[in-house]
Amino acid sequence: MSDTQNDKIITFDSYYDPMLAHIIRTRLEDAGIPCFIADENTLGAQPFYNQAVGGVKIKIFERDLEKCQQILAEDNTLPDEQ
Repeated sequence: MSDTQNDKIITFDSYYDPMLAHIIRTRLEDAGIPCFIADENTLGAQPFYNQAVGGVKIKIFERDLEKCQQILAEDNTLPDEQ
């Protein structure tokens, strides 16, 4: 992989519940995966935009995708519905 692809930021997942997004972000960060939440401020100011923008998004580096999927697949404490 090139350095450019390793540094590419992608959307890992989207959530209509901002609290769930923060819980998942914290789990990923605890595992050493850098990530951040996008669109939270937009939805805080205009909650009716939630579906229009697709909820709040967790952004990660593309190189961490498989690790993120594995961490959440092994986590039995998260709710099934997102």
